[in-house]
Amino acid sequence: MQKLQLAGPDKFDPDGVPVVALAHNEANILPDFLDHYRKLCKASFLIVDDRSSDDTARLLAEAPDVTVFHPANGSTYSKDKAQWRSDLLDQFADGRWCLVPDLDEHFVFFGQPTMSLQEYVTQLEGEGAQAVPTLMIDMYADAPLAEHIHPEDAEIPLNIRFPLFDGPQNFPGGYTMRPISRAMQRKYPAPPITFTGGARDRLFYPALDRLGPIANWTVRNWMHMDGPINRQLAPWQRSVVGRVGRRYLSGRLNCTKLGLIRWQAGLRFNGGAHKVDQPIQVSESIAAFLHYAFTRGRAGVEYIAKRGQHADGGKYYYHLLQGDGLNQSPSFEGSRTYKSPADLAGLIRGVPGQ
Repeated sequence: MQKLQLAGPDKFDPDGVPVVALAHNEANILPDFLDHYRKLCKASFLIVDDRSSDDTARLLAEAPDVTVFHPANGSTYSKDKAQWRSDLLDQFADGRWCLVPDLDEHFVFFGQPTMSLQEYVTQLEGEGAQAVPTLMIDMYADAPLAEHIHPEDAEIPLNIRFPLFDGPQNFPGGYTMRPISRAMQRKYPAPPITFTGGARDRLFYPALDRLGPIANWTVRNWMHMDGPINRQLAPWQRSVVGRVGRRYLSGRLNCTKLGLIRWQAGLRFNGGAHKVDQPIQVSESIAAFLHYAFTRGRAGVEYIAKRGQHADGGKYYYHLLQGDGLNQSPSFEGSRTYKSPADLAGLIRGVPGQ
């Protein structure tokens, strides 16, 4: 691994589930992250600490199940984040099911808590799947975003502090799912769909124009969340979907990831764990990442924007800083309260026939 170097003892447990993540100044949410995945499975963490200046390094070093890596000299997040993940997965997870979250993402799936992760994996293997399309669901509280602060040593867990999410709605609200373009299919063929929507979509984008009858019908019939993942559209259908997508959804935040994947050495992510560069069979089930994007108030949004490592150099966060968005609560009439994965009905689903 030329881009990474081991930063301490190798604590990897070959009998555990590899959990590969990248960290940067996330000491306030790191305990919740570790706790969530330890409850989900027998986790063995492989985490790249990207030059953190807060307490992240200490927390990672003290964890008994975390193997820590640092970027090699000259290696940077913006240039090499995909390589970091892929190198770790190639070395530690070839042929194995693994989880690839960000530090602010908690993986959940349909059937919890009565179904274990291993039972879910067994169903996926019976389906012939090698990866699970994972919807990023933005979590928030009924308070101004500037007050969305999760302190270090917090006694209240993230899911209690930020319990709200955008439930299923008719477009232009809610989430949508549409086939990827032919160009994207050639470059990053899996997953074959893209999710968009959620709270950040409402915050970062103005309201969409009223849809005409053809566009409305197209969204409701070919872009809804309960449609098939691996659908084969006729050329004329794909053309209509492409035109509607370019007009109404172009440039919007990609809420699609492959959070649970049976890794094959040689696969490469596009950057984050959004898509891979080889065709693999993707499940018809949908899992979720509960996404805690706002946990450090105004200062956190300013830092994200200045660091410029998020999509399009953090321009969406600059947009939020320039308006009055941070003084507004993201809660609205379509908000729902999360207590368990069952509350995500209409957004996530299990393996067909199970």
